[in-house]
Amino acid sequence: MINTLRPSKKHVRSLPAAVSESGVVGPEPPLKVCVLAACPFPANHGTPGSIRELVEATAERGHEVHVVTYHIGEELPLRNVHLHRIPDWTGERTVKVGPTKYRPLYDFQMVLKTLQVLRRNKVDLIHAHGYEAALVAACCHPFVRKPIVYSAHNAMGDELASYNFFRSKRMANGLAWLLDRTVPRIGDRCIPHSVNLQEFLYARGLEKRTEAVLNFGVNFDAMPVGDRTALRQAFNLTDEPVILYSGVIDKFQRLDLLLEAMVHVLPRFPRAKLLLLTNVPNAENEAILREHARALGIEDNVMMMVPRSLDDGLKLLSMCDLAVVPRPKAPGFPIKLLNYLAAKRPCVMYASSCSRLSHGEHVWLASEDTPKSLGDALVQVLKDDALRNRIAEGGHQFVRARHDRRAAAAQLCNVYLDLLRTTRRWNDIAARPARVVPNIEQSDELEAFDGESKEMQANAYA
Repeated sequence: MINTLRPSKKHVRSLPAAVSESGVVGPEPPLKVCVLAACPFPANHGTPGSIRELVEATAERGHEVHVVTYHIGEELPLRNVHLHRIPDWTGERTVKVGPTKYRPLYDFQMVLKTLQVLRRNKVDLIHAHGYEAALVAACCHPFVRKPIVYSAHNAMGDELASYNFFRSKRMANGLAWLLDRTVPRIGDRCIPHSVNLQEFLYARGLEKRTEAVLNFGVNFDAMPVGDRTALRQAFNLTDEPVILYSGVIDKFQRLDLLLEAMVHVLPRFPRAKLLLLTNVPNAENEAILREHARALGIEDNVMMMVPRSLDDGLKLLSMCDLAVVPRPKAPGFPIKLLNYLAAKRPCVMYASSCSRLSHGEHVWLASEDTPKSLGDALVQVLKDDALRNRIAEGGHQFVRARHDRRAAAAQLCNVYLDLLRTTRRWNDIAARPARVVPNIEQSDELEAFDGESKEMQANAYA
């Protein structure tokens, strides 16, 4: 049985402007930013996790950051950031991914709370993360006239219908089509978080207001490392190969493809285990996955774990021999992928989801969006120790050079400043006592990234 255990255009990231010979970024006036997170926050998955890293790193640069969010969130540290929650009118306490019957109410409450925060704190601009946050910003705009930055984390076309919230798939797809063509236009500036999302914005005629890709960032200094041997012993594992997935288990993540891929792995590695590390419990989808594994006859090779905390979940990555992103055509750069590479785990994913990474250098890519192709890729990496070590090290160096959250915050603050320079309030903002922000050390690899980026993007889809 399954064990459930509970212990090329502008796609290159810009670097900070105004860097002096001493390696210091020029004076940066302190800003007041209202960040909208229309979701449970903070939370240990995807979008909320990436927002948390960005707002903390922005606050570290001396800016005043206010986050308006739902009344729901996990007990995670949030340093130097002002958190404003909507009132609890429903009693709902469980973190859920995707639409629920209460979310329209929460978003209406977000409008009221955001207006309150904007007026009380004399905020300079609004940064809306995702679709619902952008709609909240649009509702506030007639009353406060603040510039809006929109962060594109996903597209609705390949996601909304998968939640099974709407009785009619046709209705869900129609709403997704409408949202994809209208919501990104709310932003005065649009920030894509992957090359795929940048092309998505370009295709909707938003190239002039679309910024360079902003990489999700991670705090490498705070990344916990687990004891591989001790963790394996704790879960009665010895030397069997462990393939790991970490993240939510909603249908759009396509864990069905991963289970079916295991059918092609087990003939070559009959003792292999698939470890599903679930950071947001979902009883309905867990039951579906259990039944699917039984139908495939692989239930004895599948394990499910729910980590007690974010740190525990990151430590558990050390158990695996390789990690996997099973979603084809993913529109963004998955946070799970960033965590895999930061933890120096070799990673397998579909080529159709790959953004910037090179096949055989940073990750191993499955060429076709099928279970067999994914299974063959998993086998190839499992049987080759040298390959595993090479892509683990290459992937780690890639994110080290390009995904430090301090660099992400520096680029984001440049977007804020460029937008505010076009407003009537810029002279007042620029007159504020500025602080000099130390520039992070950039590797030679990062400095050479402009020259190699086109080749890398081509390799990613080879």
